[in-house]
Amino acid sequence: MRLPRPLPLAALALSLLSSPALATPSPAPDAALLQLARSVKTSPGRLPTLTVKGAQVGLPLEHTRVHAELATHVARVDVTQTFVNDHDAPIEAVYVFPLPENSAVDDMIITVGDRTIRAQIKERKAARLTYEAAKQAGHTAALLEQERPNIFTQSVANLPPGERIEVHLRYVQTLTYDVGEYEFVFPMVVGPRFSPGTPTGKQGDGWALDTDQVPDASRLGPPIMGVGERTGHDIDLEVVLDPGLPLIDLQTPTHKTDAWSEASGLMHVSLAEDDRIPNRDFMLRYRLDGDAPQAATHVFRKAGAPEGHFMVVLQPPTLDVDHLVGQRELLFVVDVSGSMSGAPLAQAKAALRLALQGLRPVDTFNVITFAGQTARLWDRPRPANDTHLAHALRFLDGVTAGGGTHMADAVEQALAPQVEPGRHRYVFFLTDGYVGNEAALFDGARGLVRGLKAKGQRARVFTLGVGSSTNRHLLDGLAKAGDGLASYVTLRETPHRAINRMYRLIDHSVLREVRIDWGDLPVRDVEPAELPDLFASRPLVIHGRYVGQSAGEATLTAIGPNGRPVTLTIPLDLPLASNRAPAAPTLWARQRVATLSQRLWRGHDAEAVKAITAVGLKHRIVTAYTSFVAVDDSRKVGDGRPAKVIQAAEAPEGVDPAMAGGAMLGKSTGARGTLAVMGSAGDVGGLSNMFGDAVGEVQGFGGLGTIGAGRGGGGLGSGGGYGRGAVLGRRTRAPRISNAVPQVMGSLDGHAVHRVLRKHANQFRYAYEKQLRANPTFKGRWELVITIGPDGKVAAVQLADEAQAKTDFGKALLRIAKRLRFPKPAGGGKVVVRYPLVFTPGN
Repeated sequence: MRLPRPLPLAALALSLLSSPALATPSPAPDAALLQLARSVKTSPGRLPTLTVKGAQVGLPLEHTRVHAELATHVARVDVTQTFVNDHDAPIEAVYVFPLPENSAVDDMIITVGDRTIRAQIKERKAARLTYEAAKQAGHTAALLEQERPNIFTQSVANLPPGERIEVHLRYVQTLTYDVGEYEFVFPMVVGPRFSPGTPTGKQGDGWALDTDQVPDASRLGPPIMGVGERTGHDIDLEVVLDPGLPLIDLQTPTHKTDAWSEASGLMHVSLAEDDRIPNRDFMLRYRLDGDAPQAATHVFRKAGAPEGHFMVVLQPPTLDVDHLVGQRELLFVVDVSGSMSGAPLAQAKAALRLALQGLRPVDTFNVITFAGQTARLWDRPRPANDTHLAHALRFLDGVTAGGGTHMADAVEQALAPQVEPGRHRYVFFLTDGYVGNEAALFDGARGLVRGLKAKGQRARVFTLGVGSSTNRHLLDGLAKAGDGLASYVTLRETPHRAINRMYRLIDHSVLREVRIDWGDLPVRDVEPAELPDLFASRPLVIHGRYVGQSAGEATLTAIGPNGRPVTLTIPLDLPLASNRAPAAPTLWARQRVATLSQRLWRGHDAEAVKAITAVGLKHRIVTAYTSFVAVDDSRKVGDGRPAKVIQAAEAPEGVDPAMAGGAMLGKSTGARGTLAVMGSAGDVGGLSNMFGDAVGEVQGFGGLGTIGAGRGGGGLGSGGGYGRGAVLGRRTRAPRISNAVPQVMGSLDGHAVHRVLRKHANQFRYAYEKQLRANPTFKGRWELVITIGPDGKVAAVQLADEAQAKTDFGKALLRIAKRLRFPKPAGGGKVVVRYPLVFTPGN
């Protein structure tokens, strides 16, 4: 069942008249409208409503439907995006959205009324020219472009008034498999990306400026709605799982789901009706009863075709998993930029506390933080004794979020120093990955790791993605460049699983210098061309092509953790015809593009671009240099000058919109008017809150002029005004937490106590916003009574009202307060703090 589409929610303004006209704010919604808002299970808060001559209009993306089929190690996914034009003239809709970082998009079809048009694959520039020509001719057209392997832009031109268009996308990907557990992830929102460098202008429709280091930054970031604001877009997702073996465990840690099974063994999992807001990634994990085969081969070849494709999934041999890989030096590198503010940083800190507990006395370690600048706990790693661990915990407690994500310096500081003789270095990045200069980071990490290896030293990079919608392209790529692996922890689970897995990876055996001898088998173009190290819990997935017909064995050789050679035999049957794995050619092409793309990490490579383009065109997949374009030339819609609508995105769950640019304004110009997408309740000028040293620039519309100045990062909002139409939005109020000055009884400075409480205010806010999701009118006064011990730790905490302490919200407040750390009282002894909090929902 599709949720009702609340047109007044997240509304925008459009003027398509020949003469200028200012839009005016609508009156407050009536009771029926408020009831509608609550019926769609939005986050708390009221969305801005904008009117043009009394009419309210909504964003063009109405609904997304996802159907995924999982079998063995492969997922085939269909995504249908429904766009609707609620305006009285044609529009052009632009939507930036995520897909999995290892997906291969191999088909696009648009449905306009009773007409169905299948897209053509073309070189990116040619596809754009085809699209622009169709737009100017008044024809409806759709264009799909890749900005990053996990970020795409969908453009739909000349969407007729009052009509819907469906855009159908198909992609395939390999599933993650680790220690018997499969994982399927469908990303739902693009988080804000920080782009370092000097601003150079703006070529795209996003809110960011292009820079000399990220020349396409303006194409990576859609406008983001604020806390409590909705785009009116919902999602419907169904996964059909063909396990093959009995299913013994199935979890969806990120969403509420409904599940049922068929007599045939197929399992269906779908989103629950009240959990369809696309503000966090969907994650499904499952286990099967029985051991996976050591080598599983999947082959596809059309009868009569000159070549076939295969995929081999190779499980590592059973080794001594308790064998340690030398003495360890562990470096924990924590992202403390603005996008990590609140829940993400709290989760990162919780993960790091667990990681510190897992250190052995013979280990050495250090903690590095990065945002606008990089800071380290000590100048060099120190032994993991009680004194140093306590020092690290105090350092961690004092860390706060703010500033830009300058990650390159952190990579340099973690990997450049020499490794102490006899030790192996393991670097762990804890971050949401919200940066735009991924290629430069990959190149830097790879160069530094290889440089140490050339000196006979060993270093590996592991990443822990923290948050609801992390940048997996960055996290997976950085780990791969550093000979490590990536792990993830969402905001809806504890970090224990991820940290346990992290230690399992570094403590367990690894096969190095992996090579495969294909013998007389007619195999060629094997991907990845350079085989990675093989961890004890992770399979090695190999893609390749073959000619002729053959059956035989390949031989894998590697160096084990004890320095001894390891050999494994891989049986292969390569027939003249097989339809068992129709996705094999596409998956080979996707991996081939990934390998060629590594040549671009250091800058433009014409031969690599040419090769990527050739693979994309031959195998009909979207790449950075090939795009899908579809044109309906059966009719003419309008005069070829549609107003552009930039589709806004939900704020990623747990990301503080005020710290991540608060209100972001997507601008649009068209010959017949201007249109804007309004963002959050925060200051429109505050785009630089997340980015610290960046300038947040906001265009003015229709002569509206200056929008306002941002807080914290010094961002400025400015406007010159242009175009015929005009836009004016009403700001909404976010949920509020009012607090009095805490009453301090004992030998501790009240200002010092207040600073600690203010530093953790976002944690209380996050707990309140979670409560508001269940009860949008929830409010009240809650008084914490905190007892601080002589060491500055919280010895006891309670609520003044005992009845409140028994509620879920009260327990959440107590958990946050229990984790606080204060300065040590000057005179020793205990200190009691009474801290009243008043919670008020937004309006």
